[in-house]
Amino acid sequence: MIVVSDTTPLSELAKVGKLDILRDVFGEIIIPQEVYNEVTRGNHPAVSEVESITWISVRTVSDPQKILDLQAETKLHLGETAAIVLAEELGVNQILLDDRKARLVAESRNLPVIGTVGTLLIAKRRGLIDNVKEVLDALIAQEARISPRLYQEVLAEAQE
Repeated sequence: MIVVSDTTPLSELAKVGKLDILRDVFGEIIIPQEVYNEVTRGNHPAVSEVESITWISVRTVSDPQKILDLQAETKLHLGETAAIVLAEELGVNQILLDDRKARLVAESRNLPVIGTVGTLLIAKRRGLIDNVKEVLDALIAQEARISPRLYQEVLAEAQE
């Protein structure tokens, strides 16, 4: 399975000590160099984890101009555009994106999109986590943007 991730799923799950959920659900995660650069700067909780994790691999987009062109066209952030371009180059099974606009752009380019919350639902269905609510509450406590409506929909789907 080929899965490319943007910065947000990595950083948000690292904030709550649940980054391993990505490995447990998807196995290897591939990130573009631009995402690696974003997620390993400063004192963010993901810095040391991403630098040392062996199941995250960093790839360089073969044509960097495609990133610049997509960024100019969509006004998305660098990491999001790099993830979308890399996902297209690799013919991914999934691209991990949380930003609504980035998700719409990826979907318009026929990329299979999943986010952090969707990943949590898969983890619960597979018995990898006991409940979604606990992780969602931890994410919200760390200022993750999860709307009350999405929160309720996810808990209903998770039967919690």
